[in-house]
Amino acid sequence: MARTEEFNLKEEVKEEIKNILKRGIDNERSSIFRVMRKEQYSPRGMAVLMDNDNYEMIFYESNLDGVGGLEFTDTLQKARQILVLKGKELESNKEMVRNLKKTGNIYSNRK
Repeated sequence: MARTEEFNLKEEVKEEIKNILKRGIDNERSSIFRVMRKEQYSPRGMAVLMDNDNYEMIFYESNLDGVGGLEFTDTLQKARQILVLKGKELESNKEMVRNLKKTGNIYSNRK
């Protein structure tokens, strides 16, 4: 089931990225790009990485600051979901999920 979901998400991301790149993305509105001045940190750079099935770099670099519009933010979230389905999840995320299941609080492992 996870493989099918991963495949379907990849197809959605590919189609969305194709449309986003066709319309163009304004990098200058990105707070990270304005500071780093490197294309891989820009919304356009992240879109190109995702278009080439390279989701791992954006998993750690994007703050989902809404640059590129809501559609782009949704697409980034789908790319992150693909990585989670592949088992590539940050340890801190895993810890928050464990804490939430155990105590109802993501920040603590005790009630």
